[in-house]
Amino acid sequence: MVAMLSKPKKMPGDSFNISAFGCVTGQKLAKIKGSVCHDCYAMKGAYPWPVVQNAMQARLDFLNADNFVQDMAGLLNKSRKDTMRWFDSGDVRSVAHCLKIIAVAKLTPNKKHWIPTKERKLWQEALKMDSLPANAVVRYSATMVDDAPPESWENSSAVVTDIQKAIGKLCEAYRTKKNGEMITHDEYKTAKKEKAIGKLDLGYCGKCRACWSPAVKTVSYPKH
Repeated sequence: MVAMLSKPKKMPGDSFNISAFGCVTGQKLAKIKGSVCHDCYAMKGAYPWPVVQNAMQARLDFLNADNFVQDMAGLLNKSRKDTMRWFDSGDVRSVAHCLKIIAVAKLTPNKKHWIPTKERKLWQEALKMDSLPANAVVRYSATMVDDAPPESWENSSAVVTDIQKAIGKLCEAYRTKKNGEMITHDEYKTAKKEKAIGKLDLGYCGKCRACWSPAVKTVSYPKH
């Protein structure tokens, strides 16, 4: 039986994913060099394997089901984790998906929901029909690497090649160990040059929860 919640080991809570091969906007951006979706991690490695894609299809079927809101809220309320990251692979594909996620967030007030997305138009339509609760944040992604998200966007994210030019809050996961300790940026550059990043086991959120916070307008992720 396929687990409906995924457990990203480097993040503090639960997650939910569907196939990135079905992204509405993401699939268009994936073909554009310099976009944040070009060379997408969720379209390579183990992600294309049939067993992985089959599991993601099962989650998509769950998302489309009439009982999704109640059943997903039940799963989350049973979890001891206090954060939920939507779509570590994939994105919403309809206004209906957005409305279901809003409903789940309202039924799980003790969870913080982070919803990264490229589908601003879908979310704009959904938010005309229902309001986002205080425990959830929709982060609209800039489409191109090193581009700043429009100032008018409520909450957003960017991908930058130079951390000195980060927009808003810089994500420090790239240099954070499992125990929460951070190596210096110079140590990171040296390890990357020596191809020793894997040995350091970096990429953890640590104590940071900026992505889940509506108070943090923009989070910038270093391009690896």
